[in-house]
Amino acid sequence: MRIVGGVHRGRVLTSPVGKDIRPTLDRVRESLFNILNHAGRWYDTGRNPVYDGLVLDAFAGSGALGIEALSRGATHAVFFERDEAALATISRNIADLKLGDQAKARRADATKPPHASQPASLVFLDPPYGQDLLSPTIAALKAAGWINAETLIVAERDQRDTAPTLPGLEILDSRKYGRCQIEMMRFYDTV
Repeated sequence: MRIVGGVHRGRVLTSPVGKDIRPTLDRVRESLFNILNHAGRWYDTGRNPVYDGLVLDAFAGSGALGIEALSRGATHAVFFERDEAALATISRNIADLKLGDQAKARRADATKPPHASQPASLVFLDPPYGQDLLSPTIAALKAAGWINAETLIVAERDQRDTAPTLPGLEILDSRKYGRCQIEMMRFYDTV
């Protein structure tokens, strides 16, 4: 698995091993970040959530999505992972790329997150398939202060899993890549 763009383009990332680890494919990450380069169109101010705030990579696995964002110009990223081996892999990837000043890996369950000191501008969600975790995770992250009306949420799910449905949550874009469905969403309520 490689970083596909930005200052660390071509660098190899270590991936944790296990049946529950399913890294986002390089080609899918590249397509996703091509879309995110133009995410400013979803904001009246033209701001881009990749570059204009904190990135949260929940269910981080190897940390590939958050690290890709850092490589492409994000200033800070936080990684949530419950699995100890995956958390060690994320920490190793952060250290190998010398991103320690910009990135923090935390042992955390995204469905029961710690309270945020500030909302994220961009949240990546890539939970295990087949468990319908997106809606409860988004609700939990919002309640803990990680998500507000300015946060862009990028969720990856199996097509057979239910798309997230919460009051005020709008799907801005949806793309299919094989079995993988990616939705970009944001809340339009201020509560």
